[in-house]
Amino acid sequence: MSLLRKFLRRAVVAVVLLAVLFGSAYLGGWPWFAFVTALALVALSEYYSAVRTKEIRPDKYLGWLCAIMILFAAQLGEDVRALAGPHNPTALYGDVGLSAAADVLQITLFILLFCVAGTMVSQFKPRNVGSPIVNSATTVFGVVYIGVMLSFVLRMRYLDIPALVGVETASGFSHELGALIFVIASVWSCDTAAYLGGNLLGRRKLAPLVSPNKTIEGSMAGFLAAIVVAVVVGRWLGLPGRHCVLLGAMMGVVGQLGDLGKSVLKRDAAIKDFSSLFGPHGGVLDRFDAILVCMPLVYWYFWFFWLSRG
Repeated sequence: MSLLRKFLRRAVVAVVLLAVLFGSAYLGGWPWFAFVTALALVALSEYYSAVRTKEIRPDKYLGWLCAIMILFAAQLGEDVRALAGPHNPTALYGDVGLSAAADVLQITLFILLFCVAGTMVSQFKPRNVGSPIVNSATTVFGVVYIGVMLSFVLRMRYLDIPALVGVETASGFSHELGALIFVIASVWSCDTAAYLGGNLLGRRKLAPLVSPNKTIEGSMAGFLAAIVVAVVVGRWLGLPGRHCVLLGAMMGVVGQLGDLGKSVLKRDAAIKDFSSLFGPHGGVLDRFDAILVCMPLVYWYFWFFWLSRG
């Protein structure tokens, strides 16, 4: 009963979070940008607060500014692509799409250069606490780990899988939110199956020095769940079965590695969760750890197999 109560609490919070997430994603445009930017600012605050327990003093405001600029550049790039028309693959990988992607890449690199230079200058302050090297590196890492990675969450809203694979009978809903649903459903199903499988069947520890509660049995349950859900959602979107299986397997592995990577950071900072924003789910980084690494993975997969063919 204790496991059931915990699962129900997590489920209620997850339903509310998904409603807000997909509601803003359905609106798209600048409401979606505002939601993702809010996630980024909260996640950066969680990360910078955690590292301060190690006597590290990152430049929080510089990190916020750079993350906002990266997301703003990504949103502008998607707006340019949208000029080619809704559900038009040319908007994604034609001349307009490739030009917009190149411009966003150049702007992102400039912002990262600005971040590196800015955080070094911020260390000029007299009696600065901590190591200037560590302070600077931590600031930039936060921008890349959260700002750059979350920019792919923003981009994924505009990745039209049915249009890319040539499905002409797909619903408008699948065009608008299909790519996001594909990744989020697979990754969070992996998390849920790993949680339940570990609690019910777990015997052998997966990585006891990093996350003592994770088990091999739970990891395998999560891996299989990611594949099954990727196949179900992917076929609904018209994605060929072999791509569904491969992407599901990749998310089942990389998502769990992202979770373990987050656990390394928490163990080093000696904290249980990054925050209590989402109750039993912890903070933004606790809930979106696997999403952060899987969104770029899936986006690039589609880029190599479809987006770059134009």
